[in-house]
Order: sequence, then C-alpha cells, then structure tokens
Amino acid sequence: FDMVLSHRQVASTFKPFLYATALENNISPCTYLKNVQKVYPEYHNWEPQNFDHTSTKDSTVALWYALVNSMNLPTLDLYFMTGREKLLNTCNRLHFPSTNDDSPSIALGTLDLSLYEVVRAYGAFANKGEMAEPVMINKITDAKGTVLYERKNAQTEKVFSEKTTDMITAILQKAINQGTGTRIRNQYAFRADLAGKTGTAQDYTNAWFVAYTPDLVVGTWVGATSPDIHFYSGNGSGSTLALPIVGHVLRAMEHNARWRKHYLTHFTIPEAVSNDLNCTPYKQTGIRGFFYRLFHWRK
Repeated sequence: FDMVLSHRQVASTFKPFLYATALENNISPCTYLKNVQKVYPEYHNWEPQNFDHTSTKDSTVALWYALVNSMNLPTLDLYFMTGREKLLNTCNRLHFPSTNDDSPSIALGTLDLSLYEVVRAYGAFANKGEMAEPVMINKITDAKGTVLYERKNAQTEKVFSEKTTDMITAILQKAINQGTGTRIRNQYAFRADLAGKTGTAQDYTNAWFVAYTPDLVVGTWVGATSPDIHFYSGNGSGSTLALPIVGHVLRAMEHNARWRKHYLTHFTIPEAVSNDLNCTPYKQTGIRGFFYRLFHWRK
C-alpha cells in the first residue's frame, strides 16, 4: 500500500487552486471578500468557521490576505463568486479525481487527493503554469557507464497562465514570510526564496505542507492509516506536524553549496505583480466605513 498514492482529505493545501481559478477569470488579488459566518440550510445547516473562530461583519478582506492567512469564510465567498463549474474545470486540468459532491466545502479542501497529485499540481505553480508528470528515473547505465536507458524530455501541459502563477507564487511567498508558514523562517532559519501552503484537515486527521522554489517542490503529508486516529488540538495542524519535516530538509539543503545552487533558486516575479498586491488587508464597509474614510480625508 503506497502512502504517497493514497487519497486523503487535502484541506487548505487545495485553496491555491481555487484562488488561481479566480485569477484566471479576471478576479483581482485586491478584490475584497466577505468574512461573515453564516449557516447554509441547503447544505444540512452547515456552518463553517475560520480556523481561529473569528469573523467580521463591518469589514471585508483582500483576496491576497485571505489566502496568506488561509481564511475559510472569505474563501467560501470567493468560491461562490468564481463558480463551481470553473473550479471543477481547473480540477480536471490538474487531473484530480472527479467528485459528485456538490457542497461548497470543496473550496476548503474536502476533496481527497494523494501526495503525488498535490505535488504534481504545485509543480505547475513552480513551473510558470506548466504541469509535468513526475518521474523516478532519468537514466540507467551499466558498470562501464554505457547508457542503457535515458528518459525523454517530459511533456508538459499548460494549466495556468504565467500571470496567474506569478501572482499565486507572490501570495504564497507572503504565506511563508508573514502568514501560516512563518515557522519555517522563525524556527528553521531558512532564508532562500520559498512559496508554500499549510493544510489541516477536519478533526486534525491529516496535516499537510507543500513548498516550492522554481526548481523544487517538496510535499509532506502526516496522518494515520485510519482517519479515526487523530489529534484533538493544534498539535495536529499542518504547521506543527508537516512543516517541520520540510523545514529540516530545506535547512540541510541550504547548508549544502551544491544543493543550494541547484534547487534553492530565486523567483523572478515581475514588479507589476507586487504592485497589484498593494492594497490594504481589510476594508471597512457600511456607514462606519464611510465616516472612517471621511475622517482621514479631512485629516
């Protein structure tokens, strides 16, 4: 039984695929999303919450900030804004398993994916929108060095535009530097360019962390054979269980000159992408927001 190929609830590591779909459909990274908790009667009175159980009725959240901090309520607002069919089209392009579940919870990562499928899909972000099938063997030689087998160049599929992947990478760099993945900087003192995303499944049954550079994708899943065995607290989160494994690996690579040069390369993100992220995380709404802006205008 290959655990790399086994399907597990992917949790918030799925969110970048929804956000990429939104960007592909001309939704701006500075679009402001609702951060309001509500009940969905049509889905068995489902009442989703943010991980920290907070919400705001008098302000909205910028799209980029919602992904950096893996916020659930704004993500659901983005899901309805983008449309289920467009998201499923993205899943098909990424060769994810099909689903008959029509619940909006797919936006929060209830889809079951394998570590193999997740790493392959994140490779599209690292590779400017081109997705390739991972391979195990490049070349086989005999004892004298004669080449017995050498694989052909991998065929890639265009699944996202370069503009979209540049934006997702810029946002996921923020997730590493100031969001849910900061532990890799603070605790493991990793300094090279990195983009990444944590994931914590319901009831802490699965912990995920995926990180990438332009030349490397590292994915980690931590969980038990059965989802009945799980943590009951934040000790089972992606940042606590899965991220440290990647942290140790990347720190060792950064201390090795050959690995560092080959794998820990710099992102080339156009300045225009950074400019497109230049908006405040929150924006006031309603009459309170009006007086707030009026006060600052007069000042």
